[in-house]
Amino acid sequence: MIAGRLLSRAEQKGILAICALNKLDREREIYKRIRLGKLNVSFQWRSPKRFWGRFGGGWQWALGFEVAKRTLNLNCLVFNVMIWREGRKDG
Repeated sequence: MIAGRLLSRAEQKGILAICALNKLDREREIYKRIRLGKLNVSFQWRSPKRFWGRFGGGWQWALGFEVAKRTLNLNCLVFNVMIWREGRKDG
């Protein structure tokens, strides 16, 4: 396990505890997703009181966008809108 080599046992337990507390704190999060054919749009807002911040990693504010091959992620200060297109099913 790579995380075991990078983090101490106490750090690993701390991260797991924060993840567990975030799961208990679901009422402070809004997540909506709609699907329009192959296009998906999601909206996510998190409370600033979350242990790892609204955007994870302690970030409370984010403004900008990220682009990948099929995904556009818009960070609008206190919420996030993600738009992505589903690819072909290989098989």
